Amino acid sequence: MSKEGRYARQTLIPGWDQKKLNKSTAIVVGVGAIGSYVATILVSSGVKNLILIDFDTIEISNLNRQLLFRDKDIGKSKSEIAAIRLSELNPDINISFYHEKMQNVPISIYKKSDIIVACLDTFIGRRWINSLAVKINKPLILGGMFAFLGDVQVVLPKKTACFECQPLVAERELAQACTPFGEEREKDRKDKEEEAKLPSVATLSAIIGGIMAQEALKLLLNIGEPIKNYLFYDGLHNATTIIELARREKDCPTCGELYELEQVEFVVNKNNTIKELLVQLGLQFGLENPDIMIKGKILPHDSKIQELGIRNNMKVFVMDKNLASPIKLKLKIE
Repeated sequence: MSKEGRYARQTLIPGWDQKKLNKSTAIVVGVGAIGSYVATILVSSGVKNLILIDFDTIEISNLNRQLLFRDKDIGKSKSEIAAIRLSELNPDINISFYHEKMQNVPISIYKKSDIIVACLDTFIGRRWINSLAVKINKPLILGGMFAFLGDVQVVLPKKTACFECQPLVAERELAQACTPFGEEREKDRKDKEEEAKLPSVATLSAIIGGIMAQEALKLLLNIGEPIKNYLFYDGLHNATTIIELARREKDCPTCGELYELEQVEFVVNKNNTIKELLVQLGLQFGLENPDIMIKGKILPHDSKIQELGIRNNMKVFVMDKNLASPIKLKLKIE
């Protein structure tokens, strides 16, 4: 049987070019509920190179909707087991995996991709991968779910609204984890408070994962029209709503033109401490736990600005785990 026969039916679709997929590389970040379906579809469709990134391990509560895993896999690496199962599904595909936090995967790996599909269950994770995708100019597909609700957004850097441009995703619902953390993520957590057990169902994993995979294939094949706004799906009423998004071309801290410059001015009081300045920066840019670096050194939080010899127009770098690259600022001292 010829290898081409595997893809015979999809090649009948007008505009379909299997040769493009045979040269394509996709990264799937998060191979849990949604990611299992996305990865399965991309592998089945013949995307030649697939890179899986997931730091978590398999829990029994994953098995109701994460179709790549079995009871015998509990406690094992999601990314590794997913790679094994997907290789069995289509041995013609080159599959690699990283059992790492996505922030620790070398940027060179992300740059190899033609597209990034982020199936993440935290608000912080989505912000970080959005920042990275914009930085390296890679198309990004984001999706999430909560019970019978789901969402999908396609980010085409500097062309459409990025995740940071739009205020629609609530941190406490569609951007939260839908299961308890696996062993590796639990060890890595600094916050040891009990994690909320949020509702999830296999049908939403399949629907949202299918839409995300479909958007990925459309972009890789350059056919159809990508979702350029925010798609919200209500499974209880089987209703899809498209909410228009506008790119914040000037003031988005991730993709806005203002923050591409090195001369963004930020006014500070010389009597303020670095901690007080960080609070201002956090509110201004929506950061969680920022630090300031000058000439390669992180500034101590309890020191006053005037004590550190910071001068007018001095260039500083603001770093935060929500950002894949620092924000560059020029301080104006008053």
